[in-house]
Amino acid sequence: MGYSNKDYDNLRASGKILRETFAMLESHIKSGITTLELDKIAHDFIVAAGGVPCFLGYQGYKHSICAAVNEESIHGIPKQAKLRDGDIVSIDIGVRYPARGGMCTDAARTFAVGEITEDAKELIRVTQGCFTVATRDLKAGMAIKEIGKRIEKFVDGRYGIIDTFFGHGIGKNVHEGTIIPNFDVDKPGVNLRVKQIAGTILKEGDIICIEPMINMGTKDVKTAKDGWTVVTADGKLAAHHENTLIIHKNGVEIVT
Repeated sequence: MGYSNKDYDNLRASGKILRETFAMLESHIKSGITTLELDKIAHDFIVAAGGVPCFLGYQGYKHSICAAVNEESIHGIPKQAKLRDGDIVSIDIGVRYPARGGMCTDAARTFAVGEITEDAKELIRVTQGCFTVATRDLKAGMAIKEIGKRIEKFVDGRYGIIDTFFGHGIGKNVHEGTIIPNFDVDKPGVNLRVKQIAGTILKEGDIICIEPMINMGTKDVKTAKDGWTVVTADGKLAAHHENTLIIHKNGVEIVT
């Protein structure tokens, strides 16, 4: 899908709101606050900045953020339960700017609540590192599958890489276009359709979200009874790091 210069400017404005939302939220993430309170804080901040939360109303979702705590990986529904020292919480947020006909950005961060274990710190560092290695020297003309190859090589079997959820294209809608696997699609047993999509060549101007989802233990996940929250099958910690970026001829522009 082709975008105008105005569209890209709106994308960057959306990304700025999203970056500022995370910076603001970080000061609120501490023991005693609930993820439902964080949802309200984020919603009000985004709206005051002239944006619209993309997730609110998406396929019936009733909140503006996803908040996944500890063994919850992604799509965590904000709850009344209070965060406690030692927790980790992954916050995933989408923003549209401007409200009508605008461009969407999507990003996620995993935060520590108080003092966390060294193992939890390392999981967060590795998940962030997955994004860094995936985007280093990435540019138009490269295949999508290069992203997953880099991530899997970097993880090197130390953690589980979720292979049933993916990064994605983004633009006028929060999910559109392609999928972005976080693992090496050329290894045995990978779905043929996923292999075919991952062979797609990135073009200048493409807008994508790269979002490694990394588990302390097994890669396997299941959906909780609420129908949304994805949790690790073995109950071990999970981390998530995501950014929206524009593909350029000689590199990428990370807008979130």
